Amino acid sequence: MKRLLWTLLVLAVLGALAWWLQHRDTGTTLDQPLTDFTIADTAAVDRIFIAEPDGRSVDLRRQQDGTWTVNGIFPAKQFQVSLLLKTFYRAEVRAPVPKSAEENVLRVMASIVRKVEIYQGGDRPEKVWYVGHSTKDHVGTYMLLEKPGTGRSNLPFVMGMSGFTGSLTSRFHATVDDWRSTVVFAYPTLDAIAEVRVENATDPANSYALLMKPNGPLELLDGSGAAVPMDTARASSVLQQFKSLNFEFIERSMSKAQCDSVRESAAVPPGRYGSERCKAHGAHFPQGALSRTTQHGRRAARSRCGPLVRYIG
Repeated sequence: MKRLLWTLLVLAVLGALAWWLQHRDTGTTLDQPLTDFTIADTAAVDRIFIAEPDGRSVDLRRQQDGTWTVNGIFPAKQFQVSLLLKTFYRAEVRAPVPKSAEENVLRVMASIVRKVEIYQGGDRPEKVWYVGHSTKDHVGTYMLLEKPGTGRSNLPFVMGMSGFTGSLTSRFHATVDDWRSTVVFAYPTLDAIAEVRVENATDPANSYALLMKPNGPLELLDGSGAAVPMDTARASSVLQQFKSLNFEFIERSMSKAQCDSVRESAAVPPGRYGSERCKAHGAHFPQGALSRTTQHGRRAARSRCGPLVRYIG
């Protein structure tokens, strides 16, 4: 009887130990594949961390108002984050990696893989994607899945996305400038704008201001502040640009001295970032400094020639 009890006790201890070993978060490679890459509830995703082999990383976090930030500093391009969330939701396994190709695929992935941590609350990621290179026909992407608390898959898979044909690798990058929002002004409705003022440093006589009175007509003031007749259609065209006005890209090729020179200049030299350049980007502002004031009196931003053609970082 005692021997039976001891046997049952040993079996119970061994069973408990086996359960603990199976469920603890070891971070080790499993002896079986994991295929459930999909994130069913992307609305619960509140953080995406992407790291590349060269040491670069980006930390995307959802804010209370639903917008996203980059590294806790800059507003993110919301459409790019939405593309990631769509990828998490619609990703699907297209095929297993052929046995004969497994070693080579893993070797290549080891040198170029991009680690993508997906969080749904808490400090531990819900899933971790290891995103590798594309297949030879460029219609699939090699990926490997890790689930904290379970382990890492021992095999990669060829992944795709429903409704899309091509490589998914480029969506998961750690270039901060490319994640930063390019929005300068964004007013879907213009009611919040009280005034648009254009200050022409090289020709003050061509400075002007557009006043938007609540429930009233537009008013045009010249550089001295006197009311003058205006082309209403053209004035409305100027205001419409504030619904969505973006800069082109962040300038990183200029030297510090060149950047300082641009920042300290009174006006943009004609022919370099002059009015022709601005018009090419859909602007109709005369050359000079531009700002807008909200109905609450806050001046929000300035540019050198209508829209920001460049942003000096």
